[in-house]
Amino acid sequence: MRRYVRLLALLALCSVASGYVYQCEPGTEPTVCSIWNLQYDSKALVKHPDKLPSVQYPSTVHTVRLLFEKYYYNRQQQLTRYDTTLHTTVLHNPPNLQICDTRLRQLVMPPSLQVGYLTDNMISTIEIEPDKTYAVRYLDLSHNSLRNIANLSVLVQLQTLNLEANGITTLNTSVFTGMVNLTYLYLGDNSFSTIDLRPLPKGLSVLWLLRNDLRELSLTGVSMGALRELDLEANSLHTLDLAALFAAFPALQVLPIAYNSFPKEEAERIIADLKRHNVTYSVGMERMYQEGCDSDEYSVDSLCFTETLLGARSFWKGIFLLVMAVLVVCMFGFSVRWIWYQMRY
Repeated sequence: MRRYVRLLALLALCSVASGYVYQCEPGTEPTVCSIWNLQYDSKALVKHPDKLPSVQYPSTVHTVRLLFEKYYYNRQQQLTRYDTTLHTTVLHNPPNLQICDTRLRQLVMPPSLQVGYLTDNMISTIEIEPDKTYAVRYLDLSHNSLRNIANLSVLVQLQTLNLEANGITTLNTSVFTGMVNLTYLYLGDNSFSTIDLRPLPKGLSVLWLLRNDLRELSLTGVSMGALRELDLEANSLHTLDLAALFAAFPALQVLPIAYNSFPKEEAERIIADLKRHNVTYSVGMERMYQEGCDSDEYSVDSLCFTETLLGARSFWKGIFLLVMAVLVVCMFGFSVRWIWYQMRY
């Protein structure tokens, strides 16, 4: 009996001392391995290296997906740092990686990674060594907390880069100059008000700048012969120099422009010119019915635009409101003086 007790105690000790072995979620093999709630704490492993977890999957797997319950026990147990040990020792260098909708804050870029889908996290820091060569060609970092993206310039093999919704207020486009293979660049849903298009790679085919705060689009010295789609929706543009735009982007096919601040006459002129050049100015399926614009917007050819004081209608509306405000103030002042006079006498 004692022999069995000792054996059970030894097995329990081994299970505590060694790291947990994770298995792929059933049905995701042979090319994709989904793993739920992998517990990895780089700081704790410094003191307890024997706690290093391990993952087992067949050699046919090319994509590893780390999935976490949104409220799994507590916040501290969610993955916050993805580093070299996790990528190489635990996950065995997967070429494709997916970590979405977690509390991941720090990313140490693996040199061997080819596809990184890391959207909807809290990444604010990316560690990239300037003297290393990185293989990543597809990188989705949308909906994170990146502010400084200067070190991304080392990732010269990139073909697609998504930086949407990171709260970027100042954008130095020279970071993209060395990315000669870059074809798709998504910069929408940030907060920059100017952009220098000249340093961008000449091979860009798709460039999204929607939902920023662009007030003008400087096209002097810009030449991007491969660009076929430029999304400018929901900015603060008042005008567009279409002659300069077509000269800069001779292959342009799609130019979404809704929800800008064009005066109505300018919006009508732009749309008419785009039609003559067979350039699509809206995206998505045609709506079965016109939903209508908001009260502070107007519609041109089923597109909504923001009212602006530069437009005639809004200008006279502003004058009318100003006159009404002056009249209200004057009437209020007259009433106060009259009441004061009555009380005094």
